[in-house]
Amino acid sequence: MKYYENIIVGAGASGLYCACSLSTGKLKKDESDILYCSELPDIAENHSTLILEKTARPGTKLLMSGSGQCNITHGGSIKDFISHYGESGRAIRGILQRHNNIELCKFFESISLSLTQREDGKVFPSSMNSRDVLNALLAKLSKRNTTLKYNSPVAGIRTLDDGFAVFTHKEVFRCKNLIVATGGCSYPSTGSDGEMFKVLSRDLAIKISEPLPALTPVYVENYNYGDLSGMSLKDVVMTIDKKTFRGDLLFTHKNLSGPLILNSSRYMKPGIVLTVNFIAPVSGPEAITRFKSDFPGNGKSLQSYMAGDMYLPKRFAEKIALELDISDKKVSQLSGGQIKQLADALTAASFTVSGLAGFREAMVTKGGVELSEVDMSCMCSKKYKGLYFVGEVLDIDGDTGGYNLQFAYSSARAAADDINAGK
Repeated sequence: MKYYENIIVGAGASGLYCACSLSTGKLKKDESDILYCSELPDIAENHSTLILEKTARPGTKLLMSGSGQCNITHGGSIKDFISHYGESGRAIRGILQRHNNIELCKFFESISLSLTQREDGKVFPSSMNSRDVLNALLAKLSKRNTTLKYNSPVAGIRTLDDGFAVFTHKEVFRCKNLIVATGGCSYPSTGSDGEMFKVLSRDLAIKISEPLPALTPVYVENYNYGDLSGMSLKDVVMTIDKKTFRGDLLFTHKNLSGPLILNSSRYMKPGIVLTVNFIAPVSGPEAITRFKSDFPGNGKSLQSYMAGDMYLPKRFAEKIALELDISDKKVSQLSGGQIKQLADALTAASFTVSGLAGFREAMVTKGGVELSEVDMSCMCSKKYKGLYFVGEVLDIDGDTGGYNLQFAYSSARAAADDINAGK
């Protein structure tokens, strides 16, 4: 068996971040190495870290991030990040604060990648090209004692007295520290197809929370907004089981999407009812009061009023008027009942979830290695010394806006710190 001090499984964002953060140096040939390895040349003297990548290239999902622009993190206080990871945010508070967004930006600047922050707080490479992010990480690794092996999916893991044996379909490797950075199940064509969960469960009895799509578009019953495909409404408020969410809503030709839907999809399942206020913060009663004040003597059509006085997109206004069957009336002609229907349509539209888009469309995975398995201060397994989990392989899913890549970095650095401290 070829020996490496550290083996990282997965050459995605978290795996590459971790490899860049591990200490370098030649391995020592001690007596145990000589006894364990059948041939001395197989001892990897000049490479302390091996990355095993399932596919033929590194960082495939990283290249897709942010529609190819790679939103690496978010600006502002790291304290504000916690709420962007759902119920798991508190569990990662410590590593986010220890390895925060400012540190991540400084890291990229140290490897000659210029960054820019947009008005909405999202941080991107100045080139707006994810390829530059990947190239910067690979350039950093080219100067370190790191080997990358492609087309090397891990088929099995065995514990040893002093580490782990890692089996691919063609080779077997031995290591002291094993870092699992294989991602979840989203975008399976990139290699993160969930197969590693089966290996971890079978070979190491690691508990896995059921992987489910997250940051995903949502299908609703009787969807009839396909003709508005591509239209986005800003600052829409939505309520799900007394939880309130705010963000931009996007209509597609087949489902609801946009940050509002993607970020709240972790709480959705078939049968859940979504209540949407398109004109928040105006409430239903407030809308009725306004309409009763504005409509008497007003010769505008309803669609003209909604587009001109309420600043709603014209096509959306026309859709609402048609749905209420009052597109041919002036607002001054609307009855009290029709005014109430209009207020409800704009402030309390109801959608019943019929399903979520699958892993092919989901940006991240909800579920994965249960957090109860991991010491979240250093990302090390509670069962096995030297086993670490970083990034999306864990049951952590963040909102859109750079939060998932920030967690990939923070968890990778926490693991690397613990490994480096143990040398």
